[in-house]
Amino acid sequence: MSVVAVLETIDLVIIGMLGAILGSFVNVVGYRVPRQESIAFPGSHCVVCGHRLRYYELIPVLSFLFLRGKCRKCKSSISLRYPMIEIVSTFLFLYTAISVSSPLARIAWWIFWLFLLACVATDITSFRVPNILTYPASIVFVLLSGFFGIQPWGMAIGGAFLCFFVLVAIHFLSRGNMGLGDAKLYFSIGAMLGPALGIETLVLASASGAMIGIFMRIVGWLEAKQKIAFVPHIAVGVILTVLFGHTWLHDYVTLLTRP
Repeated sequence: MSVVAVLETIDLVIIGMLGAILGSFVNVVGYRVPRQESIAFPGSHCVVCGHRLRYYELIPVLSFLFLRGKCRKCKSSISLRYPMIEIVSTFLFLYTAISVSSPLARIAWWIFWLFLLACVATDITSFRVPNILTYPASIVFVLLSGFFGIQPWGMAIGGAFLCFFVLVAIHFLSRGNMGLGDAKLYFSIGAMLGPALGIETLVLASASGAMIGIFMRIVGWLEAKQKIAFVPHIAVGVILTVLFGHTWLHDYVTLLTRP
């Protein structure tokens, strides 16, 4: 193996570790921000018994496995959300490092992924997407997308407003079943992905939500009219669109225009 290959491998390992660590921090944000708690103090602790976590209980994913998904002191279950978000964050950081050549665009995508996962965590823990996350992000991601060449300025601004107003329309048509927090989140998604792919994420999110919802109803995990978090499905739609969306959109357009 060449020196360059070794250095590239080391870079990816460091990036993967950074993704896992920041994913762990996102879990803290997801639990504390909706409850208006400080994300810095007190230190990480069990939310049931208050046990202050030691350093070996804070290793992303590995600590969950070592503790068998339970608090070391009170034995209460640790949500599967913690390792799942850490794993997804690690994957997204590595994927971005491999697929995005521009260092500035890479950083913008990393920030976007952390924001999206933070919204996932807040929705899971509180069924809310706090304004303190979505309002600043609306400005930040339009600027990052335009300045760093992720989308042309027109596509970034147009995608942001189109996706936002589509979700607002769905909010009113569904009589509030689709929250306005989701619409504010989609402003950032539209800015980063543009109009067409932004709408594609919504189609995929709806499909994911419908399939999972039907499955949960069949197995008895979901009662009629029981509320479920939709942002995780939005995240699924965004990730699938980033991975495969251009190909799927091209195939769809080709199918429509075929004589």
